[in-house]
Amino acid sequence: MPTDSTETVPDAGPNRLLIVQLRGGLYGIDSTLVREIVAVLEAARLPGAPAHVRGVVNLRGQLLTVVDLGHRLTNTNTPAATPDGSIVVVTAAERTLGLIVDDVHDVQELQVVPTEREVLARADGLLTGVGRLGSEVVLVIDIPELVRQTLT
Repeated sequence: MPTDSTETVPDAGPNRLLIVQLRGGLYGIDSTLVREIVAVLEAARLPGAPAHVRGVVNLRGQLLTVVDLGHRLTNTNTPAATPDGSIVVVTAAERTLGLIVDDVHDVQELQVVPTEREVLARADGLLTGVGRLGSEVVLVIDIPELVRQTLT
């Protein structure tokens, strides 16, 4: 087993992923963690929150923290590719988070190849692997880690 920066995480195998678009790239979210998908709602900004935390929204009486996922993963303030978008509501470790994405495609079963540690480090450990959808590359997001980093 390698011990340098090319070490990989264990093989995740085939996964059912919700495919979303962020800043022109395709990303996968474990479909078992997706609770619902809603239109983007106006968020109330939280003082002192990181720039990628858009704020909180009232979703049918529940306050939901909302993250601009494109900003979080690319560490840029580049606006979304379209002014419209969606909020993908995910739940992990009994905590719920809203993820603003540019576009939602569909659920696909993909074979996921583990991501090298070097690539993981550049994304703050938020990517778990890479899959292929036709000729497109899909980066798989570690939703439990994103929820942990955002809500703790």
